[in-house]
Amino acid sequence: MTTTVSRILFTAPGEVATETTEEPDAPLPAGHVRIAPQYLGICGSDLHVLHGGHPFAKPPLVPGHELSAVVVETAPDVTGVAVGDRAVIDPIMACGACRACRAGRPNLCEPPRVAGFRAPGFGRTSHIVPAANAHVAPASLPLDQLAFAEPVACAVHCLSRLRDPADREDLLVIGAGTIGLTIVQALRVSGAGRLTVQEPDPAKRDLARRLGADVAVAPGELPEGAAFTAVIDVVAAQATLNEATTRVLPGGPVVVMGVPSGPREVPLPSMQRFERDLLGSGMYVPGDFDTAIAWLADGRFRTDGLITDTFSLREAAAAYRRAAAPDSIKVLVRLAE
Repeated sequence: MTTTVSRILFTAPGEVATETTEEPDAPLPAGHVRIAPQYLGICGSDLHVLHGGHPFAKPPLVPGHELSAVVVETAPDVTGVAVGDRAVIDPIMACGACRACRAGRPNLCEPPRVAGFRAPGFGRTSHIVPAANAHVAPASLPLDQLAFAEPVACAVHCLSRLRDPADREDLLVIGAGTIGLTIVQALRVSGAGRLTVQEPDPAKRDLARRLGADVAVAPGELPEGAAFTAVIDVVAAQATLNEATTRVLPGGPVVVMGVPSGPREVPLPSMQRFERDLLGSGMYVPGDFDTAIAWLADGRFRTDGLITDTFSLREAAAAYRRAAAPDSIKVLVRLAE
C-alpha cells in the first residue's frame, strides 16, 4: 500500500517547488505517531536555507520546522497522544541520551538535529514524528494560531534566561521582526516592567507599541546615557551587539536571541569590570511549548497583526517570496487541502 504525499522542496538555492509522490505505508516505530500537517510557518532561518546561506543545511531539501498538525495514527505503546488530537510539533529531534538531554535540555543536544535542517522538514502532507514531540492543544484553538506556538516557545525560552526578576524592570528589545514582536508580547504577558523597542521600520515600531512596548524608536534615537536592566538582541549584528552591551546597566544581562552570521566582538573590559552577563538563547525546551499553547489557548497571547499572509501548498513559491518582503511578519503555508 502507498500514500499520496505532497511536499515543498527547495530544489536549488533560491528555487521552491511542490511535488507529489507515492510513498510506501511504513509501519509506525514504537513511540511514534503519524501526523497530518496543517499549517507551516516560514521562519527567517528557512529563507537562509533557501538561499544557501545556512551553515548546516543546503538545498535540495524539504524545509519547515514550525508546524500545527492533526494526529492520525499512534503506535500501540503511545500514551498521552490520541488519534484526532491537534498538536504543535517540537522540531528538535534530540537523541535523548546525551548529557544535555538527560538534564532536560534537548535544545543543547549535539549535533543538533532539527526538522528542516539536519532532520527531514515538516513541509509535507504526511509525516512520522516521536510522540514526545507532539504537544497536544485544545480543540478550540484554531490550527493557524497553533502554528504560531513555535515562535512563542522561542520567546518563552528567551525570557527564562532572565532569571532575576529585577532584570525585567526596564528592558530594551533590539529588533521588531517576528521574534522581536513575539518577545515584546511575551514580556507583557509575563508581567515585565517598562519596555523599549529599537527597530528601523516605522510600521513594525507601531505594531510593537500596539503589542505592549512603552517606547519604540529607530536606531540612533535612544537618549544619550539611556541604560536598561536587561537588553535582548534579536538581530545579533555587530552594531546591535555594540548597542546592547553598552546600554545594559552594571550587573545586567544581554540575551542574544538573533542568529549571528559570524563571529562578533564584545567590549570585554567593561563587561568584565561591571559584571555584565552575555547570554545566548537557543530554541526551547519541551515545557516552553506547553506554556506557549496555554497562552494562545486562553487568549493571553494574540496573533492579531502577526500572521500577515496564508498561502496554499500549491502557492508555496509565492509564500517564500512574500516571507522575504520587509513588511511581512509571519507567513503560513496551508498544507491541508
